Amino acid sequence: MVSAESSSKLQLFEQTSQYRHWRFTPETLETLRAANNKQGADRVLHALREEAHMDQSSARISEATTNLLTPHEELQLINHYLQMIIRTLNGLSRKYRETNMLKPEAINNIKATAINYMKRFYLHNVVFDYPPKNIMLTCLYLATKAENSFMKIEDFIRPLQDAEGRKGGKVQTQSSSILDLEFVVIQSLQFELAVHHPYRPAYGFFLDMQPYYDVAVLKTAYDRTVHFNDISLFTDLVFLYQPSQIALGAFKLAAKEVDIDIDVYLAQRFDARALEVLYPILDDIQDIISGFKNTTTNEARAIDRKLILCRNPEKNPASMLYQKKAAEQADSPYVSDSD
Repeated sequence: MVSAESSSKLQLFEQTSQYRHWRFTPETLETLRAANNKQGADRVLHALREEAHMDQSSARISEATTNLLTPHEELQLINHYLQMIIRTLNGLSRKYRETNMLKPEAINNIKATAINYMKRFYLHNVVFDYPPKNIMLTCLYLATKAENSFMKIEDFIRPLQDAEGRKGGKVQTQSSSILDLEFVVIQSLQFELAVHHPYRPAYGFFLDMQPYYDVAVLKTAYDRTVHFNDISLFTDLVFLYQPSQIALGAFKLAAKEVDIDIDVYLAQRFDARALEVLYPILDDIQDIISGFKNTTTNEARAIDRKLILCRNPEKNPASMLYQKKAAEQADSPYVSDSD
């Protein structure tokens, strides 16, 4: 039985970088995202003013000012591309099913790690500077390596290029657009690539609960728990609670659907003082999972159109400002730190 005293001791997860560096309160997350959004918008307008001096036109400044994304719109767009991680990974899995390049047992971890990377990245960056599509692909590619499912970049982009080719348009996905962002992403992750997910603890709870319930019914609840764990990836739960708490909250939510009273199990495994702390956490986890709403395709397209108008030209290779600064940098003599 887990007691309040034993749970107060330093647990294994509390020794991880995820616990020490990637845990926040809802208020802290809101403040951080609002500040990043404000700073990002200021950078966009400053860069556009600089570019306006080059072409003697201020039209884009006015256009960008009226289309600047709010923190909520940024989150909506990011969440849409988080969903694209699953679709892209499913496509890769189908393409290489027979080669065993992506092992089925690794898919959940790759998916969860890639989503986590992208969510962490946008705690320190904004879509004005780094539009989500290539960041999404870079996070997914990094996740395949972090989860011991490495594939060559050519193999990674081939299904994406094939899909673009079938649509009859220009093939836009290039290896350089992913590789050039790898260090940017890793740096934003503070070089902390280990990620802990709720899938393993959920399976552990499934095994531990078997003496208390009908195993067939419990298996149905476990399958739903995995589904709710999937949903949790797209929420802020990963920044708020431990993977085992998310797993148990998801299990409690799933148990209601099959009429299992998880409180029977909890009463056997936790003392009253520990439950007093645990129950509000589980309630919050269930509320967040139940209340999650995905960004629709139409919503994402509308926000994407606004982003085109307010993208930071200093970070856009197609802009005059970017090309001017790249040329200036190329002409500048290299000076070693040791000189």
